[in-house]
Amino acid sequence: MNLILSITALLLGPIIYALGRRNHVARQILDGFIFITIAGIICVDIIPEALTTGGTLAIAFLTFGIAFPIVIERGFRGALHEAHILVLIVAAMGLIVHALIDGIALLPAQGDDLAHAVILHRLPVGMAIWWSLRPNLGLPVAIAAFATISIATAASYILGGPMVELAEARSIAYLQAFVSGSLIHVVAFGVTHDHGGHIEPVARSQDWGYRLGILLGLFLVFTAPQLNSL
Repeated sequence: MNLILSITALLLGPIIYALGRRNHVARQILDGFIFITIAGIICVDIIPEALTTGGTLAIAFLTFGIAFPIVIERGFRGALHEAHILVLIVAAMGLIVHALIDGIALLPAQGDDLAHAVILHRLPVGMAIWWSLRPNLGLPVAIAAFATISIATAASYILGGPMVELAEARSIAYLQAFVSGSLIHVVAFGVTHDHGGHIEPVARSQDWGYRLGILLGLFLVFTAPQLNSL
């Protein structure tokens, strides 16, 4: 049941985001929600997990991941769009790897609290994937990404033990650290941007809808997972 709910939450993301974009205030809320939730998942969940497993060397991979999009963009000044596409591909690969770990977290042996946290996080992840891939790589690529992430989650959930060993490998931790750095760049600056101004998402930080979205995202990352223990 947890597996079905996690995939359903992932697929609901694009639907909610597409509907929300039709209203200016709703789009502001969604922009703030996606921004802070994805940043929270990266900083509170993925990076600490990678550093715990990978140790000091994981810090180097994290630093390289943060620098990677900037290096790529400067190296492809005549083809910025292609550089952004490459960064998105790297980020998508990282999300697929993280989906394998999510599948493990959904196993009954891991407890309901962890599974429910994963399911809740899948909603903004689905929104973020749609927000970044659909306008830049097209509908077929976006659909393929959702299908791959869903299959990776299901495979990890079904295989169980062998995937736990894979998730604990240092090489996976290094990959997660590297991808987390690249995702930080995407979250901070958007996909189509210059570093002098934030273009995506479009909401301004002073908009009340954007602030409300940030508060909702903070609630989802820090508070919602604790409700099950009350």
